[in-house]
Amino acid sequence: MFKQKFLIYRAITLLGDLIILNSGFLISLYFSRDFKSANENEFAIKISLWVTVAWIYLGYSFKLYNANRIERFEQSFNHLFRTLFIHVLVIFSLVFILKSFELTRDIILQAYLLFIPFDLIWRLFLIFWLRNTRNSTDHFRTAIIVGSGAMASQMLKILQTHKGYGYKVLGVFDDSFSNETQEIKIDGDINAAQSFCEQNNIEDIFCALPLTETSKITQLLSFAEKHLIRFKIVPDFTAIHNKPFAIDYYGFVPVISPAPEPLSNYFNNSIKRIFDILFSLLVIVLILSWLTPIVGIALWIESRGPIFYLQNRSGLNYKTFRILKFRTMNVTETDEQFIQAKKNDPRVTRLGKFLRKYNIDELPQFINVFIGNMSIVGPRPHPLKLNEEYKSIVSKYMIRHLVKPGVTGLAQARGFRGETANHDIMEKRIVADVFYIENWSFLLDIKIILLTIINMIKGDKKGY
Repeated sequence: MFKQKFLIYRAITLLGDLIILNSGFLISLYFSRDFKSANENEFAIKISLWVTVAWIYLGYSFKLYNANRIERFEQSFNHLFRTLFIHVLVIFSLVFILKSFELTRDIILQAYLLFIPFDLIWRLFLIFWLRNTRNSTDHFRTAIIVGSGAMASQMLKILQTHKGYGYKVLGVFDDSFSNETQEIKIDGDINAAQSFCEQNNIEDIFCALPLTETSKITQLLSFAEKHLIRFKIVPDFTAIHNKPFAIDYYGFVPVISPAPEPLSNYFNNSIKRIFDILFSLLVIVLILSWLTPIVGIALWIESRGPIFYLQNRSGLNYKTFRILKFRTMNVTETDEQFIQAKKNDPRVTRLGKFLRKYNIDELPQFINVFIGNMSIVGPRPHPLKLNEEYKSIVSKYMIRHLVKPGVTGLAQARGFRGETANHDIMEKRIVADVFYIENWSFLLDIKIILLTIINMIKGDKKGY
């Protein structure tokens, strides 16, 4: 019953996408061409066929219509934008290869501009509808948990709290238990679990037994296979690593490793790089082109010296690059002489204080972004001396070098910028940086950029 409804949901989602997509193209064609002749109608049908076939193929290739129970909101939209990005490239390629130049660039862009907002509204509606549907008792998958340790307790809490996963836990079973000491109520031993499954039409077993209990796990797995019950193992790796894991197969040998960061994915990295190039180019042309001469003249009047300040910083994979800033001090030190700027630092010029307060001194780093040394959003690159000081005493400090450093970052958007006067402040920065790396999404980048712009307008009290 559930599978039938799931197939209907997939079909409705696909149908809605195709209607919105084709409507976008047809409306764009209608306002740009004369459809009084039969040839024009044939042309519209041909374009509709291209658009539909390409979308169906790409949608299923990129798992756009999987509607996985445990798929996060961000993952769903990442699949959508991935499909959309490749679809745009395919349509432009078809126009070029088939020399169908009647379908102009303007028509294509207008079609996608119509498609994007309406499809987002359509998919948001479907997401809320699906969650409400899964919250009804008719659409839950029945499940039990076997085990009584910390992982069993966490699994029970997650499935009971997050109804959108679509499970209803009917019982918890384990051989060794004492109701007086357990955080969760145990309904019986493993033998009782098997009888319970047969009597209550259980669809899933979550096995949270210790991996040393091989005979019991094997017994449960064999039982599940004989009764067509889905069997899921909940391993406890928290003592080793408390973040998500990924499983790969080398032949038939499973290899479990910490899940790779989102930006290790080629597509995600490409999207971020394209955005970096376009955004940094806009800043260079529209802002730095006129701001640099003004700042340069003001600096020369106040304190004769160079406009820019260059310093070695550690970037992607801990490789050194030269960071670019507007000079804000009377003196410039070498990497070995580096001393953090403090409040009321006598080295900072009057103009430098203004530039630092509103983060204007950081704007030349968009040149670093355009070149490829940096990204718009990412962990801020620390001076080499600071890296040497903290990499051995702050947990996960070096993880921040798995991605390109940023002009701004999550730590800075949260207010952790300026002088790192003590170990605790640096720890908070690193926690924010690691969270960003492990949970990256394009929407998170946009959010950080908007927060940074707001902070720039307000003026940062820690900008000294």
